[in-house]
Amino acid sequence: MRPGNKQRSIVWEHFKKNSDKTTVTCQVENRKKDLKFYGNTTNLKEHLKRKHPTLIAIPVSTTDDPDSDLQNIETIDNLSNVQSPSTSTHIIQSQSLTFPPAKRSRQLKLFGSTKHTELTITEKNNIDKSLIKMITADYQPLSIVENVGFLEYTKQLQPLYTPPSRKLLSTKLLPDQYNIIVSKLKSMLNNVNDVSVTTDMWTSDSTKSYITVTCHFIYNDNLYSPVIATREVCDSHTGENIASALSYIFNEWNITHKIVTIVSDSGANIKNAINEHLKKYHHPCVAHTLNLSVNDAINKNTELLQVLKTCRAIVGHFKHSSSATEKLREFQKQMGLPELKVKQDVSTRWNSCLIMIERLIEIKNPISAAMSSLRRAPNCLTATEWDLIADCAPILKPFEHMTSELSGEKYPTLSLVIPLIRGLQYTVKNIKPDTHAGILLQNTLLDVVARRLGSLEKNSIVAKSTFLDPRLKKTAFGLADNAGNTEKWIIEELTSNIHILITTATMKTLETI
Repeated sequence: MRPGNKQRSIVWEHFKKNSDKTTVTCQVENRKKDLKFYGNTTNLKEHLKRKHPTLIAIPVSTTDDPDSDLQNIETIDNLSNVQSPSTSTHIIQSQSLTFPPAKRSRQLKLFGSTKHTELTITEKNNIDKSLIKMITADYQPLSIVENVGFLEYTKQLQPLYTPPSRKLLSTKLLPDQYNIIVSKLKSMLNNVNDVSVTTDMWTSDSTKSYITVTCHFIYNDNLYSPVIATREVCDSHTGENIASALSYIFNEWNITHKIVTIVSDSGANIKNAINEHLKKYHHPCVAHTLNLSVNDAINKNTELLQVLKTCRAIVGHFKHSSSATEKLREFQKQMGLPELKVKQDVSTRWNSCLIMIERLIEIKNPISAAMSSLRRAPNCLTATEWDLIADCAPILKPFEHMTSELSGEKYPTLSLVIPLIRGLQYTVKNIKPDTHAGILLQNTLLDVVARRLGSLEKNSIVAKSTFLDPRLKKTAFGLADNAGNTEKWIIEELTSNIHILITTATMKTLETI
């Protein structure tokens, strides 16, 4: 039954139509009283509300009210004697009630329907912080806040939010957030005793030179590796000038006396700055040394260099020709192969050379067919050349794996250096190349690795780090003598530290007497 029909049914239970059909009689009153009837129950309901307010509670339709369920419960709780007949109407039987029906809570309705016209300061600040985090974490340009698409997107997410201007971002919001993070980081560094530093110099596209410093430390049993500075170096890159730039950064963060070691490449100027001017222990970057080792081996292999030159010509042609790329895609579809593109190598990264030849081997059949159907195309690789790159790729692959392991940021890598070098030598030595170029590459790599990295097993810092790793201990060393020497170094260092602690404690005791 509809709500309107329910209400009319309740009203007519207390009235009776007269024979003239224009008046009705109220059956609640003892005396006869005729009321005008106009075809609806409006004036009859008004009569009941005015004359008999405690007799009936007429249900109110709350279809559109989100708080209707809550309000109905409250109304029932406020009533002392309620029956629920089959018509689902609430009729109060007791005549002892003298108060009108409880009014519906207007406060709940207002709370549920009120719309905010503006964000609170806290809400706006939180969204601004998320915007700054997106810009910094994803390397987005500050101009993103002026992009039409971005503005429309934010308006759909939160119509009440207006992104800050580019000027406000650069002059207020970003500097404020930077200062907060710097303050937190300095507080963490004040509570650690030892840190290590990695640094490198690089040149931007605008030919400006910069030096970047990353600090590594353990705080609350977690490893942190934040970049603490990137500064432009305007002077010549002498050891003295580099040391001056580094010293300024270290003093700014108050970590000069806490630095255990500084890791960098093996450039003469940076080594001079660290060893001679800063008087700190310098440790060469193993990943960088590995990169130099592979480059040396490739550059000494004339036959491999010639084939790589042909590979670069093929890749360059497909990179710059849309028709050649489309032809390659067509042949891949015909052969039921995945649509893969060629990969261009970079001269400063040997692993990009490996990625290039691995991709060429993967698309050998479709790219050979595509080149044979092109009018203007560079010379394709011969069968011998295909065999050569297929022979050299497995020899270079272990070096890529080792580079990836040493590039980890979430775990210490120094203790892994010795076992990784031994594993690398073992893996490369057991590869059986078939071509002359492959055999030459294998032998050259083994020689260069032994010359550049073989001595690290005798390095005290690296050896002690490996020995103290519970996963490795003595088993990681190639020579038992090296493991024995490392054990002696650790015992001597522990003995010295214990002696210093006892002496310090004794002096403090004597001072108190």
